[in-house]
Amino acid sequence: MRVCMEIFAIGNELCYGRVYDTNSFWIADQATRLGLVVQRITCIPDGVEEICSALKEALGRRPHLIILTGGLGPTSDDLTIEALSRLLGVEVVTHDGILRSMAERRGVPVAELPPNLVRMARSLNGAECLSNPVGWAPVTLIGMGETTIAALPGPPKEMQACFSTHLAKRIQERAHYRSIAKRVLVTMYESQVSPLTDEVMRGVRGVYLKPLVGDYQRERGLPVDIVAFAEDENACRERMGEAVRRLGELVAQKGGRLELSD
Repeated sequence: MRVCMEIFAIGNELCYGRVYDTNSFWIADQATRLGLVVQRITCIPDGVEEICSALKEALGRRPHLIILTGGLGPTSDDLTIEALSRLLGVEVVTHDGILRSMAERRGVPVAELPPNLVRMARSLNGAECLSNPVGWAPVTLIGMGETTIAALPGPPKEMQACFSTHLAKRIQERAHYRSIAKRVLVTMYESQVSPLTDEVMRGVRGVYLKPLVGDYQRERGLPVDIVAFAEDENACRERMGEAVRRLGELVAQKGGRLELSD
């Protein structure tokens, strides 16, 4: 059984189009490499009702993992913990271990920590609270039925460090699957190559091919992304090789040419 996940990026700035949602792109890439199937990516504004509504719908789909990014900071619009508390019916708590870690890093007693750091040490009663390797807001992990919810900080460097430190290995152990990706260039138009990529996907199990029409260049051709899924990296490489070989043959039969992208 494949392990499925959903990604939620939280922040008004994302919904207003003022900031690119690079977090979701990065997480989806990493999770796919580790063998997960990303079913949805959603942006939500900073609001308890909005967050609760979106997560309630997601929990109804019963994904194995939900990752949230953003809304863990010290300001009044950082509401992820409050929303999870209301949704799951658990109490917001200040995590003593995180406070002590913050105080040690600051070189001050816990009592002298500024209010903004104390606010960022909040988590949920019964949740696993894990320190942030490069910032302040910790990771909160909590289960709801068969779904694990992971709340990660929003700043990209912090999110990436937290994912790599605390989630990657857990995902790898649970997924029992891997994937690799490759990009090729084809001297054909999308309308010509799409039937060929469909034929490859029907004939080679566990591969996904997508012509990237928005990146077409007359001088180089049409990029085609290929993703191969299998139980281990060797099997992924075998499937990738078969997909590239088969696509190259089909393209050549139509008078085109395929080459690996740099």
